[in-house]
Order: sequence, then C-alpha cells, then structure tokens
Amino acid sequence: MPVEHNRDWSTLLPAEKTNGETDQAFQLPEIDCFTLYQFPCVLKHPSDYETWRSDIHHTLKMHKLHRLIDHSIVRPYKDSPNARRWQQTSIEVRNWIAWNMNPILVRMIVKEQPRAQLADEFMKGADMILRRFNRSPPQDPVDVSDVLFKFIGCQRSQYSSGRWFVHRLMEYYTHTLNMKLRIPPFIPLLILLSQIEGDVGAAFVNLRYEQMERMTNIAEGVSKGYFENVYFDALECLDSMEESGPLIERV
Repeated sequence: MPVEHNRDWSTLLPAEKTNGETDQAFQLPEIDCFTLYQFPCVLKHPSDYETWRSDIHHTLKMHKLHRLIDHSIVRPYKDSPNARRWQQTSIEVRNWIAWNMNPILVRMIVKEQPRAQLADEFMKGADMILRRFNRSPPQDPVDVSDVLFKFIGCQRSQYSSGRWFVHRLMEYYTHTLNMKLRIPPFIPLLILLSQIEGDVGAAFVNLRYEQMERMTNIAEGVSKGYFENVYFDALECLDSMEESGPLIERV
C-alpha cells in the first residue's frame, strides 16, 4: 500500500522489514574506524576479561560494529557489494581491539590463533585463551590448596606435548596471581626449565640458567616480565621444532 502524501502522524508508518540474510556486513555503517580510538578500554590482566569484553561489545554496538566480533554470525560472500568494506572494517576493528590489550595478551592470542587478522577470529582466540585464565578469588581455603598443588605438581609427563605443558603451567601460575598468593616468578621459571629440556634441548635451558647465575639477586632479577619472555621463547622454540600442532591433553 502506498504511503499517503500528508503530514498526519497520528498513525505511524509500519516498521520496515529487512530482506536478505543477516551477515556481519548487515547494516554496516559508513564510519571512520579511527573514531573508535576515542574510546580507550584497556585490558591489563586476564582476570578482567569478561568485564572488558562487555565494554568492547558495548562500544562497538554504539557504532553498529558489534556483529564483526561475533564469529557465530556468517561472513558476507566474497562477491557481495559490501565485501571489501566489510574486510577493511573488520581488520580495523581487530586492530582497535588489540590496541586495547596488554601486548603480552595479544602475543598469547596470535600465538594460538595465527590467522587472527579479522575481528571475529581475533575475538574467538581471545575467548579461547583468556577465559581459561579468568578465575575469581576463592572463598574456600581448599581452593587455594588445590591451585597450589596443581601449580607445584605440574609435570611434563602429564601432557601429550611440550606446548600443552607450557600453556598449562602458565595457566596455573596465572591462577596464583589472581588469588594474590605472591609466588615469586622464578618458581614457575625453575619448574619450566626443569621439565622441558627434552622438548627444547639443553642449549635453550642452559642459556637461561646461565642468565640467572649472573644475576645478583635471582628473586629480583627474575621478574614476571622475564618469566613471560621465557614462556614465549619456549613456545617459539617448540614452533621451530615443528611442535605447533593442536593442544591435546594426554589421557
């Protein structure tokens, strides 16, 4: 039915119905993505991930860009009219998200999600990697004991690959940080080095031991950042030895 040509708004127009499939390019706005950089929302620690993710989603939704981080929504066809604009916008949104994260966390994500160039891929990797580090402070002392025993008892023989062991040790150590247990970072470092020589070789391990021997005070010299660097070095070493397959825990 045609719309009447008058100014009588006593009866509102019917809502327009959208046609076609709703994909990530649906209602994609014409927006300069640099506008997003006016909304800093920095994630410094995995324990704040859920709140940070909600804030990121809210900011993107204000600009009708939230579908770009939802990997459950299909992407547009490559020959669709919006394909190129969708791709460029998704890349820019991904870069904005990474800009709002601690660089260490970005490295963790792209290490396990190397093709995370697009926003939905990157956020999927963030969900997979960072949510497992997210734990609220315990109310029960038994929970503290459980985490401590898992952390101290973490051994390479329990896992099917060196990569899985390294990740699990970092996860347990992060849990102790979330619980504010104040475990010096040289403790997880020593556990790591004592367990992975068979995977990365003696040269890798001995180099780190030599670095520690040259430190005046190992408790001060081995900072959290130092341990994180060794963690990433171990992963890179394992990658170079073609041990970068899927993380499958030994049954």
